[in-house]
Amino acid sequence: MPSRTFWRTVRRSLLQAILLGAAICVAAPARAATVELFAPRPFGYFLGDVITLEAAVTLDPGFKLEPGSLPRPRPVTYWLDLRSADLTELPAVHGARRYRLLLSYQTFYAPLETRGLDIPAVPLTARDGDQVLNLSVPSWNFAASPLRSLVAGGAANPMALQPDIAPLPHPLRADLRRVAGATAVGLASILGLAILRGWGPFGRLRPPFSAAARDIRRILAAPSAEAYSKALLRLHRAFDAAAGHRLFADDVPAFLAGCPHLATEADIMAHFFHASRIAFFGKGADAAMVEMTPDALLSLARRLAVAERKGAARPVAAPTQREATA
Repeated sequence: MPSRTFWRTVRRSLLQAILLGAAICVAAPARAATVELFAPRPFGYFLGDVITLEAAVTLDPGFKLEPGSLPRPRPVTYWLDLRSADLTELPAVHGARRYRLLLSYQTFYAPLETRGLDIPAVPLTARDGDQVLNLSVPSWNFAASPLRSLVAGGAANPMALQPDIAPLPHPLRADLRRVAGATAVGLASILGLAILRGWGPFGRLRPPFSAAARDIRRILAAPSAEAYSKALLRLHRAFDAAAGHRLFADDVPAFLAGCPHLATEADIMAHFFHASRIAFFGKGADAAMVEMTPDALLSLARRLAVAERKGAARPVAAPTQREATA
C-alpha cells in the first residue's frame, strides 16, 4: 500500500501540470484567423466570361488587413485578367476584424475541348503593430468549355449549337391600309384647314370676313388713330367683297336680307358704319374710337368671320336704290 508521502507527491505533480497548462493557454491564445472562399459553379465557362470569387476573412483580435497587400487589377496569366478587387470591412466580432473580398476575373482561354483551369491563390498580409500575419485566399479550379464543338450537329450531341430561328412573317396589308387611310384623312384635314384659313396659295379663296379679321388683328397690333382708320377701311373692303359692290350704311338692310347668317350682327354693324362716318366725315378717328373701340372693331370682324363660315354660299345682294338711280 502506497504511503501518504507518495499520494502527496502525486497530487503536487497534478496540480503543477494543471497550473502549467493554464499558464500556457493564457500566454498563447488560440489563433482565429481564417479565410473562407465562396465560389460560383465550377463549370460552364466560355471565352470572355467573368468569374467573381468571394472570400470572407476573419483576423485575430488586434490585427488589421494591410490595404497594400490587396491585388491590383492586372493580367494574372496570359489567359486570365483580374478586373477588380473590392474589399469591404464587416462589423467586428469579439474584437476580431472581418472583411469581405470580391475578386472579379475574366477568362480569355479558348479551349478546343472542356478543360480544367486554376485561378491561383491570392496572398494577403495582416498587421498588429510589429506582428505580421500572412494569409492566403485559396486557389480555385473551374472547367472551361469551347464555344463550339469540333464536330457540329448530330443526334448524339444535343448540346450542339443550333441555327438561328428565322423570324415569323407578319402580314402587313392591314397595317398598310390603316396607315394609308390615316394619311388620307390627315391630308384632307390639312387641305380643308388651309382653304378655310387661306394659307399659302389658298389665300385668294379665303372668305372676305375671315381675311379681314386676320388683317385687322395685325393692323391693330400697335393701336393708333392711323391704324384704327386702316382697320375701318379694311372691314369696309370686306363688306364690299361680300356684297359684290360698294356697301353703304343705307344698303345694310338689303345686304342682310341676302345674307341672313349675318343678321345677328345687325346692331353692331350699325355702330361700325356710324363710327366710320365719324372717322372719315366727322371729328376724326379719335372720336370714332369712343363710338367703337379698337377691341370692339376686331371683335366684330371675328364674329362676322365665324358667321360667314357657318353661312351658306357667297350672297348676291339685290340692287340698291343708288345703283338703280345710277
